[in-house]
Amino acid sequence: MRSFAGEEAAGALRLGMALLVAIGILSVALALAYERHWEGVWQFVPWVTIVVTGLALAALVLRTSRATVRIARVVAVLALASALLGAWRHFDHNYGSAAIDQNYADRWEEMSEGERWWAVANGSVGHTPVPAAGALVPIGLTLWMTTLGLGDKSRQDAETARHAP
Repeated sequence: MRSFAGEEAAGALRLGMALLVAIGILSVALALAYERHWEGVWQFVPWVTIVVTGLALAALVLRTSRATVRIARVVAVLALASALLGAWRHFDHNYGSAAIDQNYADRWEEMSEGERWWAVANGSVGHTPVPAAGALVPIGLTLWMTTLGLGDKSRQDAETARHAP
């Protein structure tokens, strides 16, 4: 298993990626706290996501192993899923509140489904920003990219041992 900060250029890049993940986690945590995003079970999902992502990153940096690489990759995928869930929840909330929106209440029923979706997607309706959940996407992608090159040598060694006479 390669060490986390091994090879000069690759190690420096990996450390930089880990720093970007940490900055992303801190930024999302501050944004969530600013918005008081903790009213109800669904609003805890991004909090859980950033805590688990932080733990996976810490495990990866402090004890790089095949297990921590796999855990980090699974957590990265879960962060992306959490972002999709959040975008859907925000969209659904805005769509549901459109009938009482001061700008759309009078004409919502006459609008086509496409017009409604567009109004919700572009932020004209509702107060819950649909793209906000997208803040988890770069965190998940960067965590995944942080694992690139880790664990590959072990896989190659296993393949070589398997094919040896």
